[in-house]
Amino acid sequence: MADATSHMNSNHKNFQSFIDKLSSNQCSIITKFDILSKNVDEMRKILAQLSEKMAALEEITTDKKKLKGDIKQLRSRIDELYAIVKDGKEDESVKSDDVRDVDSCHSGFSCSSKVAMTTGIDRDTIRSAYEDVRSDASPTEWAVFKFDGARIICSARGSDFTEFRTQFADDERAFGYLRLQMGDEMSKRKKFMFVTWVGPNVSVINRAKMSTDKAIIKDIISNFAVELQLESQSEIDIDQFKDTLNRAGGANYGTGIRDL
Repeated sequence: MADATSHMNSNHKNFQSFIDKLSSNQCSIITKFDILSKNVDEMRKILAQLSEKMAALEEITTDKKKLKGDIKQLRSRIDELYAIVKDGKEDESVKSDDVRDVDSCHSGFSCSSKVAMTTGIDRDTIRSAYEDVRSDASPTEWAVFKFDGARIICSARGSDFTEFRTQFADDERAFGYLRLQMGDEMSKRKKFMFVTWVGPNVSVINRAKMSTDKAIIKDIISNFAVELQLESQSEIDIDQFKDTLNRAGGANYGTGIRDL
């Protein structure tokens, strides 16, 4: 009888020890997810700051060097935060008896969430489309450039503005280059416009990348009178485009001043 009692007490102690370990691991997991949540909140705040800085950079012509420095720092911090979210990194002050269990909870964050991704460009095709739009001998009056994975390609070109409007989906990013006939019967002339499209359903991360990606394609598309950034279908309007060109006056060769 004494042996049975002793055996039961031993089992009880082992069971209690197991429960204590589970409780400790649970507390550790909760602590780690609190840290993760704070990092995600900080990341969101930084993305909001980044968007504000980029908007300011588009709209002003002074102090750009300082703004670019601020944006570079913000992007660097975003990279750090995504590494924390993806890899389950944490402050050294937080320890765990069973990191393996906690790391498995972080596995839902995909590597595709990384901000840093080099954008490629199909230079030959894009340059060909650009020159086609500029040529007086060509009927082509517009070209659209979209993202095929991490590569910018020429996705379409044509002469009908109605068809041009159908090229931009709400969940897409894209660029457009147009040739518009301006003036009247006494003075007809061609003017060119560069447009950036960021659909309303595009993620914050891809919005943040748009400024860098735009600089890549503008290395080829450098001759235009006006640049516009469009975010809704109602803004893709030929009358508004012509009105903007009329107000812009002379050509702006590649300086990329936003008119909206």
